[in-house]
Amino acid sequence: MITTHQPVQASERMDILDILRGFAIFGILAVNIAGMASPAFLPGYQPPALPWYDQIAAFLVNFLALGKFYVIFSFLFGLGFSLQMSRAEAKGQSLKSFYPRRLWILFGLGMLHTAFFFIGDILRHYALLGFLLMAFRKRSDRALLIWAGIFLVIGVLTLGIMGGPLATGGEVPEEMAYIVPMAREAHTSSSPLSLLIFQTMGGLFSLVITFLSQGGVVMAMFLLGLLAGRKEIFQKLPEKKGALKTLFLWGLIFGLSFNGAFILFAELPWISTFFWVLGAPLLASVYVAGLCLLYLKPRGAKWLAPVGRVGRMALTNYLMHSLIGSLIFNGYGLGFYEQVGPAGLWGITFLIYLLQIPFSTWWLNRYQFGPMEWLWRSLTYKRRQPFKRNFAVTAGSSGLMEQGS
Repeated sequence: MITTHQPVQASERMDILDILRGFAIFGILAVNIAGMASPAFLPGYQPPALPWYDQIAAFLVNFLALGKFYVIFSFLFGLGFSLQMSRAEAKGQSLKSFYPRRLWILFGLGMLHTAFFFIGDILRHYALLGFLLMAFRKRSDRALLIWAGIFLVIGVLTLGIMGGPLATGGEVPEEMAYIVPMAREAHTSSSPLSLLIFQTMGGLFSLVITFLSQGGVVMAMFLLGLLAGRKEIFQKLPEKKGALKTLFLWGLIFGLSFNGAFILFAELPWISTFFWVLGAPLLASVYVAGLCLLYLKPRGAKWLAPVGRVGRMALTNYLMHSLIGSLIFNGYGLGFYEQVGPAGLWGITFLIYLLQIPFSTWWLNRYQFGPMEWLWRSLTYKRRQPFKRNFAVTAGSSGLMEQGS
């Protein structure tokens, strides 16, 4: 019986999963950058009146990006868990011997990310829900589908109570009225210590809000990803071409319709929440199916390879978003906090992502892992992983969702 844990080898990787993660990284930034550039995600924030071009840009974020890309990441996280479990079992290993440690390390990285850079961190959320995912690892396929439905209902209930996906401004309890002014003071201060204190204090609050607003949907996607891994859908992608076309067509019809209704009924939280909880995964499935169909074309893999390289370093690139954002928007950097509208934020998003493509290519030509992926794996397996590409053993890298153990 093999008792040592080995990371997935490069030959075992599925490039399409890296591509999906690389694409999702772009969408995550498109949404998160508003929280880096302003108090947009904080209770009591009143957005200013916007010119027409910023209104269009904000609409595109809400319609095309909000809720769609963390859904893809959540699905891939569940899929990665399934792959890790099957490979561990094939090697005679116990998932419990390393996976909880992997989750606690992710949680620790999320806590540091929250305190120093971005209060809207998702890593803590994924790590804690990952322990719940472990409880479903031996449940039947039917049970996974039923529980996925239950968690979607939970998502509707919790988000509806909170006022819907686009809840902003308005009256807040007196004890919370200080949050937005404190955020402004911290982000515009020339001292990083001010921001560290604010984000450390607000970290627990943000974790609770994230759990309530996203936890149900994330857990549902975890379970659907686990099921997809069991069915080996991405290992048999060419055989699924017809199903992918069907998913793309119907997902596009209902995804656009439901997301349109979500925007239209934004002032009615229960109705908008219902359409959002269904519409976001449907539109996300269109993105996934579309990329898979493009990947299956004769030159599709080559066209999408740069996106895949970003995905191979997903954790590093995700954290890099916050580092770059802090230098652009905070007072100890360029000081553009609340100075850039939605249209400008789209421009910055594209610029950052376009820079991450050559950076990821350059890095992976020299190293086997992204720097944060290397750290995460080394701590998970309790030994230093090979790093430079001239090592005798060549291992693949991973991001927020590893492809195997």
